[in-house]
Amino acid sequence: MNSKELRKYSLIIQIGNTDPSSPQVLPLFEELAANDFETAFEMWEYYLSLYANKLSNEQISMNLEREVFNIMKSRSDSKMRQLLGESAPLLKLIYNTSMTAASAGNLTFVSSLIVASKVDEAGEILKLIVTNKNKDFGESMKVILDDVFETQTKKTGSHVPSLNRKQQMFLLEYALKVKGPNKNVLAQRIKEVS
Repeated sequence: MNSKELRKYSLIIQIGNTDPSSPQVLPLFEELAANDFETAFEMWEYYLSLYANKLSNEQISMNLEREVFNIMKSRSDSKMRQLLGESAPLLKLIYNTSMTAASAGNLTFVSSLIVASKVDEAGEILKLIVTNKNKDFGESMKVILDDVFETQTKKTGSHVPSLNRKQQMFLLEYALKVKGPNKNVLAQRIKEVS
């Protein structure tokens, strides 16, 4: 076993022995991702699974989901997208269990799918957010819609967002699942940008 492999296993052990609310876990994940990205990704999924019942705790959710998501994304956006798309259990932990769903990196991920008209993949994620007991879906949908509009305008270089029919129908379907006063406001905003 070479020194790189020894360090990889040492980092796995250290992560496993670190309190999930401690900021110490982040540099460990960063080093592991630099050492072996796929192992870091697997360890992230394992660690989130291990503490799934604590993802309603803000600090734990910030550390284990939001910050590690950003570390993995910054290390390799393309590998992250590929592996995340192949991991239904991790998607469920991020979007259905974590109180940090629809924020930071995971928000950008779902928005970019919608802007790219990959509504089937985005739909799987929004189905998870709808049933997330740690988030208000109306607020999450508002944040997602704002981010989609911002991403769309940056992509097109326009000041006014525009949606194609597929994107509009997709977003409208989920806006209509919102309970409360945001439902009509969201639906109207979507209709205005077609």
